[in-house]
Amino acid sequence: MMKTNLQFFADPNPEPKPNDSNPNHDGKNPEPKNQEPAGKTYTQDDIGKMMAAKAKEVESNLQDDFENKLKQKEQEWLEKGEKRAGMNASEKAQADLEEQRQALKEQQDRLQEKLDEANRKDALAATKTVLTDKHIPAEFAEFISDVKEDVRNNNLDKFTNLFNKAVQEAVEKKVTGNQSPQNGGQQFNASMTREDFAQMSLEEQTNLYRQNPDLYNKLK
Repeated sequence: MMKTNLQFFADPNPEPKPNDSNPNHDGKNPEPKNQEPAGKTYTQDDIGKMMAAKAKEVESNLQDDFENKLKQKEQEWLEKGEKRAGMNASEKAQADLEEQRQALKEQQDRLQEKLDEANRKDALAATKTVLTDKHIPAEFAEFISDVKEDVRNNNLDKFTNLFNKAVQEAVEKKVTGNQSPQNGGQQFNASMTREDFAQMSLEEQTNLYRQNPDLYNKLK
């Protein structure tokens, strides 16, 4: 007669399940593993690595741009060479002559730009000298200077006459006391601001320069 293990029937699940020891485990949502903690901070070494990676990326982009432009230039040279290969002797000579003309024109243009700039500076310096000799602020030279000497001299004569006339009228008004309060002696007070100076007319500014050069230079 076969013996029966009654304990086997009394406890149908004699072995515990693997996760029965964890009271919070429900068998449905496994716990995440290797999760990065919130609020991670970066060390100086981490920042240095990120900056190095960014610099490498920028360098790579610049290198790609340079290589693309170089390829475009090589393509232009190749097309030019192919075009020349199909020319006869007369056409090649004509192409060479045209290139020389173009190179000469570009060189002349650059030289002319330098000459024009030099002439402009010389004319401006000459205009400032004349104004200074006439006791007129040299800052006005920018408005009347010209590279053509006859035009520049004509501008100087007109401006000098207008300047002296404006100063004379301003002086006469001050002497006779006919200046209005907003355009009179208050403008030459030491408490004037640059905003006050900016609102003055050319006549008033020149009058201020004649009567009080120090204040004029302070406010201009």
